[in-house]
Amino acid sequence: MLAKIAGGILLVGLGSVVAAGQRPSGRVATPPGGVRSTIGVSLAANGITRRYLLHVGDAVDRGRRVPLVLIFHGGSDTPEHTEQMTGFSALADREGIAVAYPEGIDKGWADGRGATPADIQQIDDVAFTRAMISDIQKRQGIDAKRIYAAGPSNGGIMVHRLGCDAADVFAAIGPVIAGLASNLVPRCRPATAVSVAAIQGVDDPVVPFRGGIVGADVRAARGGAVEGSRATEAFWSSINGCDRTPLISRQPPRIKDGTSVVVREYSGCRDDAGVAWYEIAGGGHRWPPSELAGPGERFVTRKLGISSRNLDATAVLWRFFQSHPKR
Repeated sequence: MLAKIAGGILLVGLGSVVAAGQRPSGRVATPPGGVRSTIGVSLAANGITRRYLLHVGDAVDRGRRVPLVLIFHGGSDTPEHTEQMTGFSALADREGIAVAYPEGIDKGWADGRGATPADIQQIDDVAFTRAMISDIQKRQGIDAKRIYAAGPSNGGIMVHRLGCDAADVFAAIGPVIAGLASNLVPRCRPATAVSVAAIQGVDDPVVPFRGGIVGADVRAARGGAVEGSRATEAFWSSINGCDRTPLISRQPPRIKDGTSVVVREYSGCRDDAGVAWYEIAGGGHRWPPSELAGPGERFVTRKLGISSRNLDATAVLWRFFQSHPKR
């Protein structure tokens, strides 16, 4: 779906709003705040040349073993825009960690729905992820007990798949505006417990809160079914052996933007895993609190809903990851 806004073209796709004309490069321009340069890396995986961006926090020694967070872009998006939107590289500099932003095939991931170009081409994105982690470990010391994955929309659905198929690698996952692909439910049996922190807009027009076909209201994103937010939450709490009843708390709104946040947290999970669900009433198909400047934001809000300013997805996920290493 294309729309001309303020002299540029914005592509509105599954979980992304990307300025057209961005070109992948080996380095990403340093944004305000002094974030260190990010490098582009190519590697061969299953006979295909793949690509990812890597950012290691300022003053991190190459031999020091640090946490690694992988951020999977949404459908139609790019690693470059995802780095900008999430602010994870700035967090990496503050916290002394490594962050990687992999690039999907045809700007998407084989997330298990069977509907994306990568799924249709039978791309093995789980194998690519494993190869990427091995490649990163050759460049930077990585704490094997603190490897995490997060991402929005198509990237978040992919992150659910990694929880199913690569639980031996990941300590925790953080899917944002993303349900578990319904096709994966019968066969998702993680090798070990994996902690999950999810963020979902209740009014998401692309990934339905109650489950069903993705993108019913956004034609460019249409295809494949996901479980509803509560069903996905119940799945992960059950598979991790958590107590059946969550602790439910409401976060006082800091800003009156039409959104509010309810947190549903589970305890008693095996292997000290955790499961936490952040439901954003009034929240749309956005990575909160990211917004565009000017008229672009008004257009995106009409199409994808509100980006809540009452929750910082990057900060929430990192706090959760910090407290959930692999046991």
